[in-house]
Amino acid sequence: MSDIQGQSRISKKDPEREKLLVFRAKQGEEPAFGQLYELYFEKIFKFIFFRVNHKELAEDLTEEVFVKAWIKISSVKAESFSGWLYQIAKNLIIDHYRQKRELVNLEDVSNILESEENLNEDANTIIERKIFLELVKKLTPEQQIVVKLKFMEEMDNDEIAELISRTEGSIRVTQHRAIQKLQELFLEYKNQQLKSPNQEVKNATTN
Repeated sequence: MSDIQGQSRISKKDPEREKLLVFRAKQGEEPAFGQLYELYFEKIFKFIFFRVNHKELAEDLTEEVFVKAWIKISSVKAESFSGWLYQIAKNLIIDHYRQKRELVNLEDVSNILESEENLNEDANTIIERKIFLELVKKLTPEQQIVVKLKFMEEMDNDEIAELISRTEGSIRVTQHRAIQKLQELFLEYKNQQLKSPNQEVKNATTN
């Protein structure tokens, strides 16, 4: 992966450029794959980290994702690269927990460990995050998945659609309804706080 150093970042809003890089990588061009690595490393790392809650393990599994992707790059369609990459990551997470003989819920990303950067945030920001996580639990299961992938893992709508086998249009509708519901829930929460400001966050967000 040494060829990625010095490569310019490609925009996540440039699917045609990405398809070209996948095509070139399929021809065996390591620099092209290096740019794909640079584009997706952080996203795949977050995807894995939120499920294993261990930084070093997440880094190792992320590297393994890209090793497997490079080995099998010739088998992927350019337009399916993103979803294919996430599927490799999901399979590695499942394999990891099977080897440890533990159960894993791949849709449960609420228990996010605070990073070193987040530890420096002020108390209000941390409280707001806790409120948000509690309110998200009140959404429908599909809305929860879309919101978490969109706003916690910073995935694009096309990536979410491919990952959970929905159309982009369906993802946009689900996202819109989820945001509307969250706005309603947050308004309810604020009204409850005005009535009883000393309530705990979790209790204040429970009907």
